[in-house]
Amino acid sequence: MSNSARNNLTPSFYARLFCSSEQQAVLDATTALHREITSIPHAVSEFTVAQAKLAWWRIELGAGNAKTARHPLARAYFDLSKYNPREFELFAAIIEGVEDRIAGVLPDSETTLAMHCHKTMGAYMELLASLTLEPGQVLTPESRDFCSLVGAGIYLSTHAVACAAHEQDCELASALPANPSEPGDTIKPVLAHADGLMHRALTLPSGGQGLIYHHAMLRIHQRLNSKALSRAKLETGKPPQLNGFRMLVCAWQGARAAVARSPQQDS
Repeated sequence: MSNSARNNLTPSFYARLFCSSEQQAVLDATTALHREITSIPHAVSEFTVAQAKLAWWRIELGAGNAKTARHPLARAYFDLSKYNPREFELFAAIIEGVEDRIAGVLPDSETTLAMHCHKTMGAYMELLASLTLEPGQVLTPESRDFCSLVGAGIYLSTHAVACAAHEQDCELASALPANPSEPGDTIKPVLAHADGLMHRALTLPSGGQGLIYHHAMLRIHQRLNSKALSRAKLETGKPPQLNGFRMLVCAWQGARAAVARSPQQDS
């Protein structure tokens, strides 16, 4: 797969595909803001400095006002979005996830793993989904669960394949009850858990055009995850022979069919 195709397997890429130009502007501002916050551990080497930056961002976003915002990315975000308390909760979860990362906090059970996944990817997926809805629409509890499961499945599968690519153990496997089948084999249990989460997501009656890109991402990452699971050896984190454009077309068609189904058809 080419670099451009791999780069296109991102939440913001698919969110933009299925949105109006006005929504795309909000998503661009949100993506830039999210990238600024989550890149702090890579940009700052001092632990205390990174903590201070994250605390500053929590205050900056907590104000919820473009007039008082000091950072240009925050001002752009506030100008474009209809900021609400739920969005701040999601950004607070994202910030907390970055704080856990720099502190080296790792989940030690399935419950804490679920929370870890929510802070790392699920909250961001829910945030993007809320911004793709039409005015006056809100995410249902089922749709929020769908976002959380999709985010967790994608995060875990991506993380596991990246660990395999660098020939590293996947530290998240310690939170799962299943013991690795072989010494040092921590990749497959995480991939299998991700597979289960993605299948659970498809059983939820999420519905709604606002979530169509989540369905597309889910279907593509299911294929990536299945490719990785089926390989006896994970020599690289780049499953071969996956054409990005053809995957997109199939996912688009499948996603539209999925959101068009009624909950009764999904049951």
